[in-house]
Amino acid sequence: MKSFITLIIFFCVNLCFAQDKDSLTLKDLEIPNSPGFILLDQAPTSIERPNSVKAFTVGAFNSFGESNGFPKNYAIEITPFWFFKHGKNMSALKYIGIQNGKLTTALKTVSLSVAYVNKDDTLTNKPINNIAFGARTNLLKLYTSKQRKDIYDAYFRTVNHLKYVDSTLNAEGATVALKVIKPDEYKAIETRVLNLIAKKDSVSSIKKAVNLRPLIALDFAIAYNTVFFNNDFSTNRFGRFGTWLTLNYSQSLDKEDNEKNNYLNLYVVGRYLSDGTKKNNQDKYEIQNFFDIGGKFEFEFKKLSFGYEYISRANKEIKTHRSTGLIKYKVQDNLYITGAFGKNFGSTNNLVSLLGVNWGFSTGNEKLSKK
Repeated sequence: MKSFITLIIFFCVNLCFAQDKDSLTLKDLEIPNSPGFILLDQAPTSIERPNSVKAFTVGAFNSFGESNGFPKNYAIEITPFWFFKHGKNMSALKYIGIQNGKLTTALKTVSLSVAYVNKDDTLTNKPINNIAFGARTNLLKLYTSKQRKDIYDAYFRTVNHLKYVDSTLNAEGATVALKVIKPDEYKAIETRVLNLIAKKDSVSSIKKAVNLRPLIALDFAIAYNTVFFNNDFSTNRFGRFGTWLTLNYSQSLDKEDNEKNNYLNLYVVGRYLSDGTKKNNQDKYEIQNFFDIGGKFEFEFKKLSFGYEYISRANKEIKTHRSTGLIKYKVQDNLYITGAFGKNFGSTNNLVSLLGVNWGFSTGNEKLSKK
């Protein structure tokens, strides 16, 4: 299994393409937990931020109490939108979703995932294999009038700056024809012109606008789980099915400089869950339907975030809850370490003590046209 994970990482790294200087590369896409992990209550957090996600994500989690060292639970998630080039059709305004309605936002954030989780069966107490398939997308983003103004100002400031650069290059003889015939001469003129132009980086303005958190965002997710015994495909049976909505409110903690990326995030989640993994009084599997409702607050800083979540799960006969504290550290743009400790749903085996790593990989197509 370790070799398999290494092979996946090697494959993903080699998906990356060369950078295009006429585009803006998106580096700060999310690396969330798989909906499959969340469905099986095996994720450090059951409430995730609605946002765009990396093209390819690999997650691995393990309980602190397990002594085998190497993680037992894995997930892979892809965002199909980023596996296709969009060129100049994907501007910053289209990416943010404030130009052509909400369809662009929903399509680019659709992600598909599969998770593999080892758990003990509630009826036999023997290890079982869980395979969960999931999908999610962002449905809605709402920006304040000031945020919208800042986004448009940054966009047009960047466009005008690039137009000025192009006209100056042409005036100095750095034409398209020269770039093809004498690329070295073109490069020399380009370097001289860019050094003469004021160092004010208009691109930083559009980067700031792209990374700006919407005041309110709404996310939809769905997941299905099937169970196998003794690694035998013929033993598969229904495990769980769930669908949920997550509402996120983000308030910047930076009064003047939003580039610091410090936020207070508040979440509300509502989930329908059909659970076929529990045993009844006759020691038989029984499908139980639940409704989850809960919330989470989170302080998010540039590299570190921490918070607390509480979710109530209930039907007419059963009521339980999940209460966990969690922390996430951003090692680099593509690597996060996450931990959680608290109480999980149920009255037995309900300790949450998880430590995991999430890797995110790019295809090279996560770019916005600056023009």
